[in-house]
Parts: sequence; structure tokens; C-alpha cells
Amino acid sequence: LRYLAVEDRLVLSVALSPEAEFGVAMTRRLTRNLVAALAKLASERSQAAAAAGAASQMHDRILDFEHSQSVAKAVTEGNMRDERRDMPFAVPPRLIRDVNLVSRNDGSLALVFENDEQALTLAVSPDRIHMVIETFVQIAERAGWDFPPVAAWLDVSGRASGVTGKVLN
Repeated sequence: LRYLAVEDRLVLSVALSPEAEFGVAMTRRLTRNLVAALAKLASERSQAAAAAGAASQMHDRILDFEHSQSVAKAVTEGNMRDERRDMPFAVPPRLIRDVNLVSRNDGSLALVFENDEQALTLAVSPDRIHMVIETFVQIAERAGWDFPPVAAWLDVSGRASGVTGKVLN
């Protein structure tokens, strides 16, 4: 994931070979709606875990703390990978029209970025949703996009309802 200043778009890409990559572009509005929907989904899952019992809630908190600590350590030590690829695209990135959020039985999530001709699927494990949200927010911040605080979305997100299997435009 990176920002293309020329187009004022985020590009999600994958290397096809050492010489070329495939990418799809996202607008500011679509990215904001995606982050809001992911934050709402993470909040709902957190509330469901809390209702499931204190033991699972404590387990989740410990995992979240360990994950946060490892991310913070990687950032402070300069080990976190900051994508700065500059290889050409096999085809120019086309603008994403829809993002489908598909929940799977194992708790993972598939983000399917689609336009009229292409699709790119990003599989997200249940314990990495927060990292995906944070990544989108950090890139948007670098781009100078004025997103509201994520914490506000986690508390009240009336923008995205019924996330599973829905399309964001």
C-alpha cells in the first residue's frame, strides 16, 4: 500500500515479477469508508468477545498488547518495512469501484477490491484487522488526507452497517 501523489490515490499492489507489479487505486472517500467499516467490524467483534466471557476477553487483551508492543518496537528500531517500491505497473492501476468485505467461518476477513476489469483480494487474519486499519490510516496521514480519529469510528459508526457481504461505494 502506498500513496501516488500524482493521482492523489492510494495504490494497493502486488509484485507479479521482479520487474513489474499489479495495482489497484483507491480514492480518499473509498478509503475513509473502508477504514470506517473495518473499525466498526473490529468494534463489533470486540463487543462480541466481551460478551463471550472474561477469560476470552483477557486473552484478547494480552494478544493485542503483545501485538502492539511488537509493532511499536519495530517502528522505534526502524525494522518495520516501509514500502518504497518504484517498479513499473504491468497495467496502469485502475480505480476501485467496490470493496467487498467477506467474513469467513474461521474469523478471518477477505477484502475484495474490484473495478470493472480487475480484482485484488486481501486476506486478513482475525488478529490483524487492527493492523490493516492502522496501515490505511498511516498512509492516508502521510498523504495529508484529513481523516477523523479512528477511535471515534470505533465508538460510533453509523456510516457502515451490516458489513458482512456488503459493497462500499
